[in-house]
Amino acid sequence: MSVLICKVSLLEAITDNIYRVHLIPESNFSFRAGQYLILQITEKNRRPFSIASTPMEKDILELHIGASGYNAYTMSTIQHIKNNQRIIVDIPHGHAWLREEKNYPLILIAGGTGFSYIRSILLTALTQQKNRYITVYWGGREKKHLYELDDLNILASYHPNLNIYPILENFTDGFSGRYGTVLSAVMEDYSCLSQHYIYLGGPISMVKSARVLFCAERRAQLSLMFADALNII
Repeated sequence: MSVLICKVSLLEAITDNIYRVHLIPESNFSFRAGQYLILQITEKNRRPFSIASTPMEKDILELHIGASGYNAYTMSTIQHIKNNQRIIVDIPHGHAWLREEKNYPLILIAGGTGFSYIRSILLTALTQQKNRYITVYWGGREKKHLYELDDLNILASYHPNLNIYPILENFTDGFSGRYGTVLSAVMEDYSCLSQHYIYLGGPISMVKSARVLFCAERRAQLSLMFADALNII
């Protein structure tokens, strides 16, 4: 692991409660797709964030941070980034990175800003394993929370092996995707998950439910399921 001083080159609001951050490290770094960094607010206040960029991008780290004015804890992270031209991060962390031992299809499941975790895995897999079958399930309350859906659809138009399934909780006019939850969508689409790599980015409750449902009812192999939350549930 390395402690890096990073210049903040971008802080932009993607939606009313999601921010994109670009950091330019002042020294060399490395990580695997699916790992995360720890942002140091103070010596004792350290917060983890998935890395949305890919290991191939050698001069930038991208983060997607959910933060609401109603939540002082999350907004304090954004305020820290706003107030400091340079910030300190510790990288890399986590064991839920992209595996390449077997060429099984990938199922990438994200809720909200959990997309930042699967984004790095998706873009890396498309670059390094162009013919691998990949299915993305991305869920949110409203369409605006699927903030890179247009980019995903463009990617899918160039990669016939990539399928994108957006899923909303709330009805939205003009939305042509599915409604419900990402887990129910996966359960509907697959009768067996025993030969799939499954990556999960989202709340601990979602990861816990996925482990129970997929293993008990769809024969998923726990050894082929990845999420850092699996280490603590």
